Amino acid sequence: MTGRAAKTLLSLALLALVAGGCAPRNHFAVPSVQPVAASDAAAVARAEQTIQQLYPPQYRAIQRAIVTTGGKQFTCDGLLQTSPATGLHLAIVSSFGVVTEVRVQPDGSMELLKVTPLFREDWSRRFVARDLRWLFLPPASLTPAGRLADGSLVLQTTPDAAGVIARYTFSPDGARWLELDLWHAGKSFYRAVPKNFHPFAGAAHELPGSFAVTAGAYRLELRIAEMIITKAEGQP
Repeated sequence: MTGRAAKTLLSLALLALVAGGCAPRNHFAVPSVQPVAASDAAAVARAEQTIQQLYPPQYRAIQRAIVTTGGKQFTCDGLLQTSPATGLHLAIVSSFGVVTEVRVQPDGSMELLKVTPLFREDWSRRFVARDLRWLFLPPASLTPAGRLADGSLVLQTTPDAAGVIARYTFSPDGARWLELDLWHAGKSFYRAVPKNFHPFAGAAHELPGSFAVTAGAYRLELRIAEMIITKAEGQP
């Protein structure tokens, strides 16, 4: 990473320290849904398969991120490693080395592996781990929530311990993931849009090449710059 990029990352960390990593929750307009019909069973099953098998079981990826918070914009890099056994392991790096390191287990629980003065602990827990979990870890289970007016199919999780529900929107046939909303108390406070689907070497289908996240004053533009698919233990 260049010295300029390293200074930018350091500025992000310092801003997080000053601002306390706090982004107010805004709420998105949530369109009404119509109940799914018995004839939608195939689309529902396809959507469940789409999100469960979106990413290969095991891979390494280099990420480039632009974060906007507090009215300022910053860049940072991430090294993501995944496996079915250990979940998601993300290291955010600069010329100073690893400035924060987070693991999200397959069950969604979070472990903070490294804390440095450049990234305060609550920022890593509240923002880095949240994006990592919801963008790259498939939900344990989904149930049909309905269809939107344009025919898009919506599936959702059961509330977690904090009362948060994740709503996944798919194309009408369930073949393409279109959007993710996190809900609390009946309102959406976090929206992620997967974009730029294209083939990666070794992948069985097209994967999102980037994400746009909006959550209050927090904005994230995340791009997968490189993905290396590896074989999980036990794979032929």
